[in-house]
Amino acid sequence: MPSPAHASSPTSRKFAWLAGAIIAGGLLWSIGWFFFAAKIENHLPATLAQIVGPDASAECAQAEVRGYPFRVGLFCETLSYTNTAESITATAGAFRSAAQFYRPQHVVAEIDGPLVLDDSGLVLRADWQVLQASAQAVTDGLDRGSIDARNTSLDIDGAGLTQRLALQADRMTAHARRNGADLDIAAYGENLRNSLIAGLSAKAFAFEATLSGKSGLLQIPLTPLHGPLDVMLHRMAIEFDETSSLELTGLVQISADDRISGNLELTVSNLQLFSEIAASFNPDIAGLLSRFGPMIAALDTKPGDDATTLPLTIRNNQVSLGIVPLGQLPSF
Repeated sequence: MPSPAHASSPTSRKFAWLAGAIIAGGLLWSIGWFFFAAKIENHLPATLAQIVGPDASAECAQAEVRGYPFRVGLFCETLSYTNTAESITATAGAFRSAAQFYRPQHVVAEIDGPLVLDDSGLVLRADWQVLQASAQAVTDGLDRGSIDARNTSLDIDGAGLTQRLALQADRMTAHARRNGADLDIAAYGENLRNSLIAGLSAKAFAFEATLSGKSGLLQIPLTPLHGPLDVMLHRMAIEFDETSSLELTGLVQISADDRISGNLELTVSNLQLFSEIAASFNPDIAGLLSRFGPMIAALDTKPGDDATTLPLTIRNNQVSLGIVPLGQLPSF
Protein backbone atom coordinates (compact mmCIF):
# COMPACT_ATOMS: atom_id res chain seq x y z
CA MET A 1 0.00 0.00 0.00
CA PRO A 2 1.55 3.36 -1.05
CA SER A 3 2.37 5.77 1.70
CA PRO A 4 0.43 9.09 2.03
CA ALA A 5 3.54 11.01 0.95
CA HIS A 6 3.75 9.10 -2.33
CA ALA A 7 -0.03 9.46 -2.91
CA SER A 8 0.11 13.23 -2.60
CA SER A 9 3.20 13.76 -4.75
CA PRO A 10 1.31 14.11 -8.11
CA THR A 11 -0.88 16.85 -6.57
CA SER A 12 2.17 18.57 -5.16
CA ARG A 13 3.88 18.44 -8.53
CA LYS A 14 0.81 19.94 -10.25
CA PHE A 15 0.70 22.71 -7.68
CA ALA A 16 4.41 23.37 -8.16
CA TRP A 17 3.96 23.54 -11.96
CA LEU A 18 0.99 25.90 -11.57
CA ALA A 19 2.91 28.16 -9.18
CA GLY A 20 5.90 28.15 -11.53
CA ALA A 21 3.70 29.02 -14.50
CA ILE A 22 2.11 31.91 -12.58
CA ILE A 23 5.51 33.25 -11.55
CA ALA A 24 6.88 32.90 -15.09
CA GLY A 25 3.79 34.57 -16.55
CA GLY A 26 4.04 37.42 -14.06
CA LEU A 27 7.72 37.85 -14.85
CA LEU A 28 7.09 37.93 -18.60
CA TRP A 29 4.19 40.39 -18.10
CA SER A 30 6.41 42.67 -15.99
CA ILE A 31 9.20 42.59 -18.56
CA GLY A 32 6.71 43.34 -21.34
CA TRP A 33 5.04 46.19 -19.42
CA PHE A 34 8.29 47.98 -18.59
CA PHE A 35 9.60 47.43 -22.13
CA PHE A 36 6.41 48.98 -23.53
CA ALA A 37 6.58 51.88 -21.04
CA ALA A 38 10.20 52.62 -21.95
CA LYS A 39 9.28 52.57 -25.63
CA ILE A 40 6.51 55.14 -25.04
CA GLU A 41 8.87 57.46 -23.15
CA ASN A 42 11.63 57.14 -25.77
CA HIS A 43 9.31 57.83 -28.68
CA LEU A 44 7.29 60.58 -26.97
CA PRO A 45 9.04 63.57 -28.65
CA ALA A 46 8.51 62.02 -32.09
CA THR A 47 4.89 61.15 -31.26
CA LEU A 48 4.13 64.71 -30.12
CA ALA A 49 5.77 66.10 -33.27
CA GLN A 50 3.55 63.84 -35.38
CA ILE A 51 0.42 64.94 -33.50
CA VAL A 52 0.97 68.71 -33.75
CA GLY A 53 2.50 68.80 -37.25
CA PRO A 54 5.57 70.50 -38.75
CA ASP A 55 4.57 74.09 -37.92
CA ALA A 56 4.08 73.49 -34.20
CA SER A 57 5.77 71.95 -31.19
CA ALA A 58 4.53 70.41 -27.95
CA GLU A 59 6.23 69.34 -24.75
CA CYS A 60 5.31 67.03 -21.88
CA ALA A 61 7.79 68.08 -19.18
CA GLN A 62 9.24 65.39 -16.90
CA ALA A 63 7.36 62.68 -18.81
CA GLU A 64 6.88 59.34 -17.05
CA VAL A 65 4.82 56.27 -17.86
CA ARG A 66 2.97 54.75 -14.88
CA GLY A 67 0.16 52.32 -14.17
CA TYR A 68 1.89 48.95 -13.63
CA PRO A 69 0.64 46.23 -13.66
CA PHE A 70 -2.70 46.49 -15.51
CA ARG A 71 -2.81 50.09 -16.73
CA VAL A 72 -0.57 52.34 -18.75
CA GLY A 73 -0.61 56.12 -18.56
CA LEU A 74 1.49 59.16 -19.32
CA PHE A 75 2.24 61.66 -16.54
CA CYS A 76 3.70 65.15 -17.14
CA GLU A 77 4.64 67.98 -14.80
CA THR A 78 3.43 70.60 -17.32
CA LEU A 79 2.10 70.77 -20.89
CA SER A 80 3.02 73.34 -23.52
CA TYR A 81 2.17 74.01 -27.17
CA THR A 82 3.57 76.53 -29.66
CA ASN A 83 2.48 77.21 -33.23
CA THR A 84 4.66 79.98 -34.65
CA ALA A 85 2.87 80.00 -38.00
CA GLU A 86 -0.45 80.79 -36.28
CA SER A 87 1.07 82.89 -33.45
CA ILE A 88 -0.50 80.55 -30.87
CA THR A 89 1.01 79.48 -27.55
CA ALA A 90 -0.57 77.48 -24.75
CA THR A 91 0.53 76.13 -21.37
CA ALA A 92 -1.22 74.02 -18.74
CA GLY A 93 -0.41 72.30 -15.46
CA ALA A 94 0.21 68.67 -14.63
CA PHE A 95 -1.23 65.93 -16.85
CA ARG A 96 -2.16 62.43 -15.70
CA SER A 97 -3.62 59.75 -17.97
CA ALA A 98 -4.53 56.07 -17.84
CA ALA A 99 -5.73 53.33 -20.18
CA GLN A 100 -6.39 49.67 -19.57
CA PHE A 101 -3.63 47.53 -21.05
CA TYR A 102 -6.20 45.49 -22.98
CA ARG A 103 -7.95 48.64 -24.29
CA PRO A 104 -5.24 51.25 -24.92
CA GLN A 105 -7.31 53.24 -27.42
CA HIS A 106 -9.66 54.48 -24.66
CA VAL A 107 -7.81 57.03 -22.53
CA VAL A 108 -8.98 58.96 -19.48
CA ALA A 109 -7.01 61.88 -18.07
CA GLU A 110 -6.87 64.69 -15.53
CA ILE A 111 -5.28 68.09 -16.21
CA ASP A 112 -4.34 70.72 -13.65
CA GLY A 113 -4.82 74.42 -14.33
CA PRO A 114 -4.31 77.06 -15.19
CA LEU A 115 -4.52 76.93 -18.98
CA VAL A 116 -3.14 80.06 -20.63
CA LEU A 117 -3.80 80.41 -24.37
CA ASP A 118 -2.42 83.32 -26.40
CA ASP A 119 -3.78 83.62 -29.94
CA SER A 120 -2.18 86.62 -31.65
CA GLY A 121 -2.67 88.85 -28.61
CA LEU A 122 -6.07 87.50 -27.56
CA VAL A 123 -5.36 85.84 -24.21
CA LEU A 124 -7.58 83.26 -22.54
CA ARG A 125 -6.85 82.09 -19.01
CA ALA A 126 -8.87 79.18 -17.64
CA ASP A 127 -8.68 77.51 -14.25
CA TRP A 128 -10.71 74.84 -12.49
CA GLN A 129 -10.94 72.69 -9.39
CA VAL A 130 -11.06 69.40 -11.31
CA LEU A 131 -10.84 68.75 -15.05
CA GLN A 132 -11.31 65.25 -16.41
CA ALA A 133 -11.09 64.19 -20.04
CA SER A 134 -11.68 61.05 -22.06
CA ALA A 135 -10.83 60.21 -25.66
CA GLN A 136 -11.36 57.34 -28.08
CA ALA A 137 -8.37 57.00 -30.40
CA VAL A 138 -8.33 55.52 -33.91
CA THR A 139 -5.48 54.94 -36.33
CA ASP A 140 -5.48 58.49 -37.76
CA GLY A 141 -6.30 60.49 -34.62
CA LEU A 142 -9.36 60.71 -32.39
CA ASP A 143 -12.87 59.45 -33.06
CA ARG A 144 -14.39 61.38 -30.15
CA GLY A 145 -13.47 63.17 -26.95
CA SER A 146 -15.05 64.82 -23.90
CA ILE A 147 -14.02 67.25 -21.15
CA ASP A 148 -15.73 67.75 -17.78
CA ALA A 149 -14.58 70.65 -15.57
CA ARG A 150 -15.86 71.68 -12.12
CA ASN A 151 -15.73 75.16 -10.52
CA THR A 152 -14.36 76.75 -13.65
CA SER A 153 -13.27 80.33 -14.34
CA LEU A 154 -12.49 81.88 -17.74
CA ASP A 155 -10.89 85.25 -18.42
CA ILE A 156 -10.55 86.59 -21.98
CA ASP A 157 -8.77 89.84 -22.79
CA GLY A 158 -6.71 91.40 -25.53
CA ALA A 159 -6.99 92.24 -29.21
CA GLY A 160 -10.48 92.71 -30.64
CA LEU A 161 -12.23 93.15 -27.29
CA THR A 162 -13.42 96.46 -25.90
CA GLN A 163 -13.48 95.08 -22.37
CA ARG A 164 -12.28 92.06 -20.46
CA LEU A 165 -14.65 89.11 -20.27
CA ALA A 166 -14.77 87.01 -17.10
CA LEU A 167 -16.96 83.95 -16.69
CA GLN A 168 -17.41 81.47 -13.85
CA ALA A 169 -19.39 78.23 -13.87
CA ASP A 170 -20.06 75.46 -11.39
CA ARG A 171 -19.61 72.92 -14.18
CA MET A 172 -18.68 72.98 -17.86
CA THR A 173 -18.55 70.08 -20.28
CA ALA A 174 -17.48 69.88 -23.93
CA HIS A 175 -17.75 67.09 -26.48
CA ALA A 176 -16.59 66.44 -30.05
CA ARG A 177 -17.09 63.47 -32.37
CA ARG A 178 -16.68 62.59 -36.00
CA ASN A 179 -19.89 62.26 -37.99
CA GLY A 180 -18.82 61.09 -41.42
CA ALA A 181 -17.04 64.06 -43.02
CA ASP A 182 -18.56 66.45 -40.47
CA LEU A 183 -17.69 67.24 -36.87
CA ASP A 184 -20.34 67.37 -34.15
CA ILE A 185 -19.48 69.60 -31.18
CA ALA A 186 -21.36 70.44 -27.99
CA ALA A 187 -20.75 72.41 -24.81
CA TYR A 188 -22.82 72.81 -21.64
CA GLY A 189 -22.58 74.95 -18.53
CA GLU A 190 -24.29 75.11 -15.14
CA ASN A 191 -24.77 78.17 -12.90
CA LEU A 192 -22.83 80.74 -14.92
CA ARG A 193 -21.80 84.22 -13.78
CA ASN A 194 -20.23 86.92 -15.95
CA SER A 195 -18.51 90.31 -15.75
CA LEU A 196 -20.28 92.00 -18.68
CA ILE A 197 -23.71 92.48 -17.12
CA ALA A 198 -23.73 93.09 -13.36
CA GLY A 199 -26.15 90.88 -11.47
CA LEU A 200 -27.02 88.71 -14.48
CA SER A 201 -26.44 84.97 -14.12
CA ALA A 202 -27.64 81.90 -15.98
CA LYS A 203 -28.86 78.58 -14.65
CA ALA A 204 -27.74 76.70 -17.75
CA PHE A 205 -26.03 77.11 -21.10
CA ALA A 206 -26.12 74.74 -24.09
CA PHE A 207 -24.35 74.81 -27.44
CA GLU A 208 -24.85 72.10 -30.07
CA ALA A 209 -23.55 72.42 -33.63
CA THR A 210 -22.21 70.55 -36.65
CA LEU A 211 -19.15 71.80 -38.55
CA SER A 212 -19.57 70.81 -42.18
CA GLY A 213 -16.63 68.89 -43.64
CA LYS A 214 -14.44 69.41 -40.58
CA SER A 215 -14.01 65.90 -39.15
CA GLY A 216 -10.33 66.31 -40.09
CA LEU A 217 -9.89 68.54 -37.04
CA LEU A 218 -9.62 65.32 -35.02
CA GLN A 219 -7.09 63.77 -37.39
CA ILE A 220 -3.32 63.78 -36.98
CA PRO A 221 -1.68 66.23 -37.35
CA LEU A 222 -4.08 68.44 -35.41
CA THR A 223 -4.64 71.83 -37.08
CA PRO A 224 -6.28 75.09 -35.90
CA LEU A 225 -9.79 75.87 -37.10
CA HIS A 226 -10.08 78.38 -39.95
CA GLY A 227 -12.73 79.54 -42.39
CA PRO A 228 -14.36 79.30 -44.77
CA LEU A 229 -16.70 77.20 -42.71
CA ASP A 230 -20.40 76.32 -42.55
CA VAL A 231 -21.80 75.73 -39.06
CA MET A 232 -25.25 74.29 -38.51
CA LEU A 233 -26.24 75.70 -35.15
CA HIS A 234 -28.70 73.17 -33.81
CA ARG A 235 -29.10 74.98 -30.51
CA MET A 236 -27.42 77.71 -28.52
CA ALA A 237 -29.52 78.38 -25.44
CA ILE A 238 -29.16 80.37 -22.22
CA GLU A 239 -31.64 79.73 -19.41
CA PHE A 240 -31.69 82.59 -16.92
CA ASP A 241 -34.54 81.31 -14.75
CA GLU A 242 -37.75 79.34 -15.06
CA THR A 243 -39.43 82.04 -17.17
CA SER A 244 -36.54 83.67 -19.06
CA SER A 245 -34.35 82.19 -21.78
CA LEU A 246 -32.75 82.86 -25.16
CA GLU A 247 -32.21 80.30 -27.92
CA LEU A 248 -30.53 80.61 -31.33
CA THR A 249 -30.76 78.16 -34.24
CA GLY A 250 -29.78 78.31 -37.89
CA LEU A 251 -26.95 78.15 -40.40
CA VAL A 252 -23.85 80.29 -39.88
CA GLN A 253 -21.09 80.94 -42.42
CA ILE A 254 -17.58 81.97 -41.37
CA SER A 255 -15.46 83.48 -44.13
CA ALA A 256 -11.75 83.00 -44.79
CA ASP A 257 -11.07 86.24 -42.90
CA ASP A 258 -13.17 84.96 -39.94
CA ARG A 259 -16.19 87.21 -40.52
CA ILE A 260 -19.56 85.77 -39.56
CA SER A 261 -22.79 85.80 -41.57
CA GLY A 262 -26.05 83.93 -41.16
CA ASN A 263 -29.83 83.91 -40.97
CA LEU A 264 -30.88 82.69 -37.54
CA GLU A 265 -33.98 82.30 -35.43
CA LEU A 266 -33.88 83.88 -31.98
CA THR A 267 -36.45 82.56 -29.52
CA VAL A 268 -36.98 84.81 -26.50
CA SER A 269 -39.15 83.82 -23.56
CA ASN A 270 -38.80 87.20 -21.83
CA LEU A 271 -38.58 90.07 -24.34
CA GLN A 272 -38.07 92.70 -21.63
CA LEU A 273 -35.01 90.88 -20.28
CA PHE A 274 -33.61 90.56 -23.80
CA SER A 275 -34.00 94.31 -24.31
CA GLU A 276 -32.11 94.98 -21.09
CA ILE A 277 -29.30 92.60 -22.09
CA ALA A 278 -28.96 94.13 -25.57
CA ALA A 279 -28.98 97.66 -24.13
CA SER A 280 -26.18 96.74 -21.72
CA PHE A 281 -23.91 96.07 -24.70
CA ASN A 282 -24.99 99.23 -26.56
CA PRO A 283 -27.06 101.91 -24.74
CA ASP A 284 -28.36 103.24 -28.06
CA ILE A 285 -30.15 99.95 -28.59
CA ALA A 286 -32.47 100.64 -25.65
CA GLY A 287 -34.09 103.54 -27.50
CA LEU A 288 -34.40 101.57 -30.74
CA LEU A 289 -35.98 98.58 -29.03
CA SER A 290 -38.39 100.86 -27.19
CA ARG A 291 -39.38 102.66 -30.39
CA PHE A 292 -39.74 99.51 -32.51
CA GLY A 293 -40.96 97.23 -29.74
CA PRO A 294 -44.48 96.64 -31.14
CA MET A 295 -43.04 96.08 -34.62
CA ILE A 296 -40.51 93.59 -33.27
CA ALA A 297 -43.25 91.67 -31.48
CA ALA A 298 -45.16 91.55 -34.76
CA LEU A 299 -42.20 89.76 -36.38
CA ASP A 300 -42.90 86.68 -34.25
CA THR A 301 -42.63 83.79 -36.70
CA LYS A 302 -44.24 81.31 -34.31
CA PRO A 303 -47.17 83.14 -32.70
CA GLY A 304 -49.42 81.42 -30.20
CA ASP A 305 -46.84 80.21 -27.68
CA ASP A 306 -45.34 81.87 -24.63
CA ALA A 307 -42.11 82.77 -26.42
CA THR A 308 -41.30 85.22 -29.21
CA THR A 309 -39.37 83.89 -32.22
CA LEU A 310 -37.60 86.56 -34.26
CA PRO A 311 -35.32 86.67 -37.32
CA LEU A 312 -31.74 87.50 -36.38
CA THR A 313 -29.47 88.43 -39.27
CA ILE A 314 -25.67 88.63 -39.27
CA ARG A 315 -23.82 90.14 -42.22
CA ASN A 316 -20.04 90.39 -41.97
CA ASN A 317 -20.24 90.60 -38.16
CA GLN A 318 -23.05 93.20 -38.28
CA VAL A 319 -26.04 91.98 -36.26
CA SER A 320 -29.65 93.09 -36.72
CA LEU A 321 -32.98 91.96 -35.28
CA GLY A 322 -35.45 92.47 -38.07
CA ILE A 323 -34.86 96.12 -39.04
CA VAL A 324 -33.25 97.01 -35.71
CA PRO A 325 -29.41 97.06 -35.76
CA LEU A 326 -27.89 95.50 -32.64
CA GLY A 327 -24.22 96.28 -33.28
CA GLN A 328 -21.10 94.50 -34.44
CA LEU A 329 -19.52 91.27 -33.28
CA PRO A 330 -15.88 91.58 -32.15
CA SER A 331 -13.20 90.64 -34.66
CA PHE A 332 -10.48 88.26 -33.55
